[in-house]
Amino acid sequence: MPAEQRIPLNRHAARVLPINPAGEVLLLHCINPSTPEAPFWVSIGGGLEPGEDERQAVVRELWEETLIRCDPADLRGPVQREVVEFAWAEYDIVQHQAHYLAEVGDPDVSFERMDAIETATTLGYRWWSLEALDITTEYVLPNVITAIHAAFAARN
Repeated sequence: MPAEQRIPLNRHAARVLPINPAGEVLLLHCINPSTPEAPFWVSIGGGLEPGEDERQAVVRELWEETLIRCDPADLRGPVQREVVEFAWAEYDIVQHQAHYLAEVGDPDVSFERMDAIETATTLGYRWWSLEALDITTEYVLPNVITAIHAAFAARN
């Protein structure tokens, strides 16, 4: 879509890095609707809803995207804050976001509560070890790698 037709969007988001007892982090394999040929791995999360704080958003997003439950009081962090700029579908987004850590046990993952756009753009999920992330040739968003290392440092 030409730049003059794109929609600017400035938003605040909260993201979560669920970690299981094996020390693996859960990431989603996604596509951008405007570039479906370039899949990527990303952390779970999304924009804050009106009246919601970051921790509430993390809990809601984790539930909506995976059916994993956690308590806001059990979150650690934020382990990383950043501003990211990216194009998504017809939007040019400036996103102020925070990553939190959640120790989640060994839960089942389900996409049954995702909305239509999430379902259409989510290819799957994977529990990643740090070692696997360090050697993968698949594209993991660089800011997510940084956040994951910060989350593991916060665990120690």
